[in-house]
Formats: sequence, structure tokens, C-alpha cells
Amino acid sequence: MSIELTKGERFNLSKETPNFSKIAIALGWQVSQKAQNCDIDASVFMLAADGRIPDEKYFVFYNNLTSPDGSVRHLGHSATGQIDGDDETVYVDLSKINSAIQEIVFVVTIHEGQEKNQSFSQVTNAFIRLYNRETLSELVRYNLNQIFSQETALEFGRLYKKNGEWRFQALGQGYNAGLQSFVDKYYVENAVEKSSKAGEKLDDAEVVRRFSDRVDRLLREEAIEETPIPVSSEAVEQPAATPVNADTVQSQEEEKINDAALKNLEPAISAEEFWKRYEDGERDFTGINLTGVDLSGKTIDSNVSLSQANLSSANLANAELTGVNLIGANLQGANLNSTNLLNADLIEVNLSGANLTKVILYSARLIQANLSLANLSQAKLDSANLTTANLSRANLTQANLPNVNLTGADLSQAKVTKVNLSGANLSGVNLTGVSLTGVNLQGVNLSGMNLSGVNLTGTNLSYAKLIGINLSGASLSGANCLGANLDGANLTGVNLIGVNLQSVNLSGQNLSGFNLSGANLYGANLSKADLSEANLCGANLSYANLEKTNLKEAKLVGANLDNAKLAGAIMPDGTIHE
Repeated sequence: MSIELTKGERFNLSKETPNFSKIAIALGWQVSQKAQNCDIDASVFMLAADGRIPDEKYFVFYNNLTSPDGSVRHLGHSATGQIDGDDETVYVDLSKINSAIQEIVFVVTIHEGQEKNQSFSQVTNAFIRLYNRETLSELVRYNLNQIFSQETALEFGRLYKKNGEWRFQALGQGYNAGLQSFVDKYYVENAVEKSSKAGEKLDDAEVVRRFSDRVDRLLREEAIEETPIPVSSEAVEQPAATPVNADTVQSQEEEKINDAALKNLEPAISAEEFWKRYEDGERDFTGINLTGVDLSGKTIDSNVSLSQANLSSANLANAELTGVNLIGANLQGANLNSTNLLNADLIEVNLSGANLTKVILYSARLIQANLSLANLSQAKLDSANLTTANLSRANLTQANLPNVNLTGADLSQAKVTKVNLSGANLSGVNLTGVSLTGVNLQGVNLSGMNLSGVNLTGTNLSYAKLIGINLSGASLSGANCLGANLDGANLTGVNLIGVNLQSVNLSGQNLSGFNLSGANLYGANLSKADLSEANLCGANLSYANLEKTNLKEAKLVGANLDNAKLAGAIMPDGTIHE
């Protein structure tokens, strides 16, 4: 039975649930209709006893999804929760948390909230809940009932360690601040450089970019030499986020630990050491640190486990990794050019920013994988499972994805020019800001989707299911819609010049005034459609079904109507064809 907490209350995880360590922290909220462009992000700060993150990599957010000890994994900027209402989810394995970490704070910020005049006053039904990842049963929930008027950030809750026991506390603390303030508050080295110009203000995207650059640089440095996590012995004075609410929740319960505990992380091993262990018969490399390792061209057996491994910035170009277990691995920024990952397990893997040019991912499992900003040009992903994967801003130019499962995937702002998506499952896919120019969507089910204003020039939509689709304002110039079902589709303002509409189903469609000159409508179903005042000059309508079609004042000069069915049709002169 789930326990509901109020602000400030605590729950002893170690005592109440002693037999398992794998938990999930899900956060959810609803945005008012007036603030639909409100962009909300969850971030995680893993703190040492001094209340600071000991290293950049212990700031976990949508561009650094996994902590270096593998204990915390952010599932990305998408609705990945187990029940309706979860907007962002973080997995935590208590058994893997580095002993230096004594507190984990969950922060939610509104991107550019202050600049856009947005605040949590426009957000309702916000909550944080903890559940058992194995049974999915909810353990504890905190519903945020406070009223916020100007706050743009919230410390939602925290996990903290006391007397060797992990506990959760509901915080609900609001701040009129952005992501920068929390970086300043929780990072002793001030990872985001301050400007020499007084008053310079960074937006959240720039904060994240600079922080990510430092993380990538540190990972590369660790590949060259062992680098202990830096901890400053002196407090550094920095501007911190200032609470708006009066009843700030604070705790003095943290245990003090030695700086030596911060050096317990396994240092990155060399390619030579890894290969020696591999040739000696070792096959379980779960959680190994291979940051920056060069395994290009190597062949690794399918029974090898690299689950939870840190392979960030590694060179795996042309490697043979068929069937290898890479579940939850960190491959951020890695080079996988032409790598063979046939049938590989890549569930929840972090491939953000990775080079996957010409990679072979036939039938690979990439469920909930993070591929944001990854280069997948000319990649081969036939029949791969990318359910709920994050492909935002990825480069998929000329990639081959026939029969791929993209259910619930995020393809916003991705480059998909000339991609082969024939037979793919695109149910629930986010295509915001995507151009589908030259894409092969043969046989794809796009029914009910919103493709308003999307560029579909030269796209292959033959035999696609487009029932009830919104194509208003879309460009279909030169598209192939052979045999497509457009029953109930919204075609307002669509350019159909040069589109192949052979055997297409346009029954009952409102095409009044449309320019269909020269269109191929051979065998098309246009029964009961409204084609009044339409330009059908030179169109091929042979064998088309025009029964009860409204053709009043339509232009049919040069149109081919051989063997067309015209029973009950209203002809251009207003007479009804018998």
C-alpha cells in the first residue's frame, strides 16, 4: 500500500523495504491550456557530505543521463512512466550508489521560465512518487498541494543517507530561479563559467551545453590517466537559489565521510587490460569503466555482458558486437562508425551524441534508448525495436529503418531526409519540427497523426494508412500515394500537383477548388467527394469511382474519364449523371 507524504515528511526506505534496492522516482505534472509551450525538465544532483556534487558527472539530466557509478539513470525528456501521468522517470539502484554520495536531490525547472513569464502557477497536479521497479508497486507519493505564484523551479524531494539507511523526504520547495542557480548552489567548482561581464545571464540551454562540454572533456581526460573526483576542502562562496516560500526545508542529518571515499570509483582501464581479461576467458564486464577505450575493429563474443558499462567517448568503429549485452551502458559520444550490433541488447543505452554512421543494428533492442543528437546517417536498423526511444535532433539521413518499431519514440527536430521507414510502426511518434522529404513510408500506418504543415515532397506513401490524418498545409508535391487510404483525412491547403493518387481512397473528401491538373487518379475512389470548382485538366480519372461526386464547375478539359463510374455525379454544368 502506498504511503502519501506531506511537505517535510520522511520515509525510511532501508527499514520499510529492506529486501530490494532498485527503485524508480517518477515525476508528473499538468500544464494549463494557456501555457502549452511550457517546457519542464527534471534534473538530479548527487551530493557528497558537504552538500555539493563532487564531480560534473554527478549532475544527471537529459544530456547526461547516467551517473558514473551507474546508480542513477534518467530515462530522458519524455513520458516514460509506468502509469498515465508520469512525465519524467529516474531509475535508482541503492546498492550501486558510491559511498561518497550522501544525498540525491530531485529538481524540476521551467526552461526559460523567467524570460517567458511562466511559473508553477500554471502547473497543476504535480507529484513525485517512488515505486518498486521489479513489481511496479508504488511505495510512497507526495502530491504538491502548495500554491506557487512566481516560482520557476522546485526542489521536489530528496533521498538521503542517515546511519547507513536511505530515506526519502518530500520537499516541495519553490524558487524563483533557473538551472544556473542550482548549478551554482550544488557544484563547488562552479562548472558553468561565470562571465567577466557583470550581469550576463545564461539560458538553460547554454548552462546545459557548457556543463556537457566539461563532462565530455573530463571523460576524455580519465581515459588518459586516473583522475580522482575533485573535492574542495574549502567552501566556495557562490550565489545560490533563493527560496520563495518561507518554510524552507533544511536538514542537518548528513553523516560526515572521508575525502578518500570519493576515490572509490573504478578508474578507466586500458584496451590492453580489457583485452587480456577477455582472452583469459572473462565474459562478464558489467559496470566496467572503459571510458575512451579503443576497441576499433575488435570482435567480441555474443555472450559478453557490457551491461551498465561506461564506454563514453570510446572508439568502437568497425567492431563486431553481434548479440552483445549493452543494456544500460553509457556510450555517449562514442564512435560506432560501421560497427556491427546485429541483435544486440541496447535497452536504455545512452548513445547521445554518438557517431553511428553506417552502423548495423538489425533487430537490435533499443527500447528507451537515448539517441539524441546521434549521427545515424546510412545506419541499418531493419526490424529494430526503438519503442519510446529518444531520437530528438538525431541525424537519420539516408538511414534504413524498414519494419522498425518506433512506438512512442521522440523524433522531434530530427533529420530524416531520404530515410526508409517502409512498414515501420510510428504509433504515437513525436514528429514536431520534422521534414519528411523523400522518406519511404510505404505501407506505414499514420492514421490519426498530426502532420500539419509537414514537408512530404517526394515522399513514398504508397499503400499507407492515412485515415483521419491531419495534412492541412502539408506539401505533397511529387509524393507517391498509390493505394493510400485517406478516408477522413484533413487535406485543407494541401498541394496535390504532381502527386500520384492512383487507386487512392478519397471517398467523401472535400477537394473543392483543389488544383489536381495532370494528377494520376487512375482507379481512385472519389465517391461522394466534393470536387466543385476543382482543376482536373489533363487528370487521369480512368476507372475512377466518381459516383455521387460533386463536379459542379470543375475543369475537366483534357481529363481522361474512360471507364469512370459517374452514376449520380453532379457534372460541371450542374446536371446529374445517370
